[in-house]
Amino acid sequence: MLFCREGLAHTVLPMTHSKEPFGRRQFWLFQTVGWLAYGLVSALGALPYKDTYPVLLYFLGTSVSAFFASLLMLLLCRRLISRQTPWFKTVLLVVLCAYLLGIVCSIIGTALEATVGHARPGGSHWGSIALVGFANAFGPAIVLLAWSALYRGAWHWREIRDRERQLLLAESLMRDAQLKALRYQITPHFLFNTLNGISTLVGEGETQSARRMISLLADFLRSTLEPARQGDVTIAQELTQLMQYVEIEQVRLGTRLTVSVHCDPEARETQIPHLLLQPLVENAIRHGIAPCHDAGMLSVAVTAKGDKVRISIYNSAGTEHARCQANGLGLTNTSARLAARYQDDYRFSAAGDARHGWNTIIEIPRHGSTERST
Repeated sequence: MLFCREGLAHTVLPMTHSKEPFGRRQFWLFQTVGWLAYGLVSALGALPYKDTYPVLLYFLGTSVSAFFASLLMLLLCRRLISRQTPWFKTVLLVVLCAYLLGIVCSIIGTALEATVGHARPGGSHWGSIALVGFANAFGPAIVLLAWSALYRGAWHWREIRDRERQLLLAESLMRDAQLKALRYQITPHFLFNTLNGISTLVGEGETQSARRMISLLADFLRSTLEPARQGDVTIAQELTQLMQYVEIEQVRLGTRLTVSVHCDPEARETQIPHLLLQPLVENAIRHGIAPCHDAGMLSVAVTAKGDKVRISIYNSAGTEHARCQANGLGLTNTSARLAARYQDDYRFSAAGDARHGWNTIIEIPRHGSTERST
């Protein structure tokens, strides 16, 4: 019988908009370096002209004015983003403002070329300057449009990155909550079964065994309910606590329960969810060995196989009690916890027959997962 992996739903947290796609210092660094590079390229573009100086002045004027015009485009882009303006209206407003500012930049560059590069023009020439500036506005306008597209692209990239982070956080929180809920099923179930066993011992007059069982139960609960043990533990720690539980069952079953535990040294430090093995062992003892009149054997073996750890929990009970073991809380809970913890990076199977007994096998990554644990 194979237990299938369970899928996880994704929870999306509300998006929060930051004021900038990057920090203030980063913005001014990119802004300054970018416009200096544009000015340098423009200056190099003036070299082929015969009258280099006037053309250089024109490009200088347009570059400096475009730098300040980009700050006005910045305010516009921020406003459109904060108001979540539809894309069509956004594009229309950005193109219109970029062209109007491009006219202003071109007129400033033309005026600088005319006033500094040549003799100061008379009043009749200012109309020509305005006309030339209007005609040459396409170049600065395209640059401002490109600047706006880059800024909006940076903002969009920041939104995608924030969304990915929030999706990862939501998935992690959801997995933590799921693991906690599954883990909290274990202790009440175990406690109920143990108290029922104590009640049986008292009813049979075995008060000394009942007192011993109560003492072991107190020690087990004290160690399992420690805050530090709420998340992942090493396999060595898990086996230590597992033996505390086995001691409780041995008080009740006596010589009818024989236990063997083996763990490869290479696998001892592998991290696994806390109390992952206890419900499986409880399932094997309660529904497998305990109902049988003959002595039963429980074997827990942990072996390292390359980058995987294989955990085998075997009990000698055959198919007579297989249905009880298959329907126990241990298998269902463990399957769900493994799916939540390791997603697709695990294998979990449980099967039994009359001749070979019942065997549960878990294969997980050797060094565990680096995600948050509960």
